[in-house]
Amino acid sequence: MSKRIVSPFLILTALLISMTARAQMISVQGTGTVKIEAEFATLAATVIADAQTAALAQSAADKQMTALLTAIGALPRDEQSIDAGRLRIQPQYRWNSATNEQEFQGYQATRDLSFKLLELTALGEALQTLSSAGASSVSPPQFGSSQAEAARKQALTIAFDHAKADALALANAANTSLGAPETISTGSKPMPLLRGQTRGDMMAMEADRAPRYQPGQLSVSATISVTFNTNGE
Repeated sequence: MSKRIVSPFLILTALLISMTARAQMISVQGTGTVKIEAEFATLAATVIADAQTAALAQSAADKQMTALLTAIGALPRDEQSIDAGRLRIQPQYRWNSATNEQEFQGYQATRDLSFKLLELTALGEALQTLSSAGASSVSPPQFGSSQAEAARKQALTIAFDHAKADALALANAANTSLGAPETISTGSKPMPLLRGQTRGDMMAMEADRAPRYQPGQLSVSATISVTFNTNGE
C-alpha cells in the first residue's frame, strides 16, 4: 500500500492563499464639510518706526503702539486676547552701487498687535480705527466661531458616511460584502476657512460712518481614511 506524502511547503502555500482570500480589504477616503456662522474676528496690526539708534526706534514704535491700544479701548474686544508684546529691532542697510558697499541707514523697530473682536458689527469701525490710529499695516481679519469644534465632529461623521458609501459600492462591484473597519485615520485639525462672501464683502454706509463688513460662512472640513475588512462570498 503506497502512502501519499504531502509536502509541508504545499500545505503552507495553500494556507497562505486561503488567508489572503479571507483578508481582502477595501481602503477609501471620505470628506465632510459643515458651514457655520462666524461669531468673532481676530484682528492684527503692525507699527513700524525708523530711527538712527535702536533706542530711538523702539521708543517711536512704543509711542505708536500706545496710540493703537488707546484707540481700540472703546471697541467690543476680549481684553484677555490683547497681545502687544512682540517687538523686533533690526539694522537697516542700503546698497551703494558707487562704492559697492552696504551703507548703514539706521534701525527699524516693529511691534505687532492682535486682539479678538467680539462683535462683527463693529468690524468696519475696528479696521478704520486701526488705520486712523497710525497702524503701518493691518492684516485681513481671521474669523472664528465657538461652534468650530462641534462642527468638525459633525464633519467627521459625514466624512465617515461618505467613505462607507464608497466602500459599499466597491464591495458590491467586487461581489463581496463589507465587514467592520480595520483602521480609521484622520489628519490634523484644520482651521475653519472663510468661504465665498455669500452676503457681500463690504456694504458701504453713510459717508460719516465706518463701512460695514459682512463675512461669509465658515466652512469646517474633515477628511478621513478608512480600511474595511471584506467577507468573501
